[in-house]
Amino acid sequence: MVDYQTISILFAGLSIAVSIVYYAGVLRNANKTQQLQLETRKTQLFMQIYERLNSEESLKSWAELVNQEINDYDEFLMKYDSSVNPAHYAKRVHHWYTYHAIGELLRMGAIEPELVHRLQLAPLVILMWEKWEHIIKEMRLRENAPDYSEGFEYLYYELKRIRDKKGYSDWNYPQQTIP
Repeated sequence: MVDYQTISILFAGLSIAVSIVYYAGVLRNANKTQQLQLETRKTQLFMQIYERLNSEESLKSWAELVNQEINDYDEFLMKYDSSVNPAHYAKRVHHWYTYHAIGELLRMGAIEPELVHRLQLAPLVILMWEKWEHIIKEMRLRENAPDYSEGFEYLYYELKRIRDKKGYSDWNYPQQTIP
C-alpha cells in the first residue's frame, strides 16, 4: 500500500533540493555577469585615460616636458612652480597624475602591466619618469609628501621590468646629466 504522506514529504524535499540547485546556479551566473561588467568598466576607464594621453595636445606637451632642461629643484621652483608658470604646471600635472592613476590601477590589479606595455605607453612613461625623477623625489622630501606620485614610479618600474624581461634595450634618447 502506498503511503501518501511519505510520498508528499519526499516530493517536498525533492522540490526544495531542486530549488536550492536552481538558486545556486542563478547566483553563480549573476556573479559571472557582475565580474564581466566590472572588467568592462575597468577597461573602459583605462581606455578613457589612454585616449587622453594620445591626443595631439597631450603628445606635444609630453615632448615639451621631456625636452626641458632642469638642473635642480630650486631652479625648477623658479621656472616652473605653479605660482610662476601655471601653464607648465597644468602640462606637468596632466602627465604625472595620469601616469600615477595608471600605476595605481596596475597596483590594484585593475589592469594588466602587459596591456599597458602593448599599448605603447612604455616610452612615454619611462622617458618622463627618468626626466623628472630627481624633481619628484626632491618634492617628496621638501613637501613632506613621501607617497607623492608613487603610482607613477610603480608604473615606471613595472614597464622597465617588462622591457628588461623581453630583452629590449633602452631608448637612445638624449637625457640630462644631473650634477
